[in-house]
Amino acid sequence: MKKVLLFVVLAMFLMVPMSFAKTAITESDLAAVTAQEGVTINFDCFTVGAITINVQSWGDSDGCQGTCNGGYTGTGWVGAEINMSSDFVTISGDMTIDVGTSGTQTALAIGLPTLNLVGSVTQVVKLANNPQLTGGGVLGTAFMSGLNVSPSGVLIIHAH
Repeated sequence: MKKVLLFVVLAMFLMVPMSFAKTAITESDLAAVTAQEGVTINFDCFTVGAITINVQSWGDSDGCQGTCNGGYTGTGWVGAEINMSSDFVTISGDMTIDVGTSGTQTALAIGLPTLNLVGSVTQVVKLANNPQLTGGGVLGTAFMSGLNVSPSGVLIIHAH
């Protein structure tokens, strides 16, 4: 048993110098090495997720100042709680990053991925006397779906 253990330890010491062998690369060898052209970042299966805005309100903080009919003189606010579905914003496809030249100008060209806004939005519309819409009544509910926006193109960045 001691002989086997001694043999294993001796073999490890003999293998260590061989595993760290290094060879210097020459300038001509290094000149032949080129980098990969461009970078691709894939956004498939990327979803922003559900978006919620607790309160978005519009109003008049100083009221009608005597110009309203029917005795409405206090502050008035209308607004909504907004909930967007979990698939409302998705990004898919590839974003590419390349460097190119037009002959007179070198620039960074970023090919944009596909951005889709295709989910649904529900808005609970409220009336209240404060911008937080607390204590107010529900005026109604607004629902929106079928919105499709799919921008695409290339973003060019260059020095000026």
